[in-house]
Amino acid sequence: MTNKKPETQTPLKRDGILREISQTWLGIKHHMHLRILERVRDEDAASLSQCSVLGNICSHANVTVKKIATYLGITSPAATQIVRELESQDLLKKVPNPDDSRSAFLIPTPAGKKLLAKTEKIFGSEFEKMLAVLSDEELAQYAELNNKIAKSFHDNK
Repeated sequence: MTNKKPETQTPLKRDGILREISQTWLGIKHHMHLRILERVRDEDAASLSQCSVLGNICSHANVTVKKIATYLGITSPAATQIVRELESQDLLKKVPNPDDSRSAFLIPTPAGKKLLAKTEKIFGSEFEKMLAVLSDEELAQYAELNNKIAKSFHDNK
């Protein structure tokens, strides 16, 4: 009888683990993006860019096109184009900025709020499907880790 030592894999070093997490998240992001795009088209919901604009004007006060561009990390002309689309569909309206006659505040219309809610429901549903593979315990651990990461963003400002 020989005593064989069990084969062990060399544990990944931190940089290898980080690279693996990064690659996995890129794959998850791509997969989710495609699933959400498909559902948004099928269910006549807001596009991802429209949803981002509507979400920002619903959650912030005194939002201008310039602020939208900053929030989304896009150019002002790109933000203007999205805002014009939303305005033409009666999903948002502009009201004069009393402090600056060159800009206007963006306000969601009731139809814009309804469309945003519909799109957010799609996001939630797809996210729930993605996390269905986790047990309740794993889900709680995942939530704790996500909260820790999110908190670090605020702590590092």
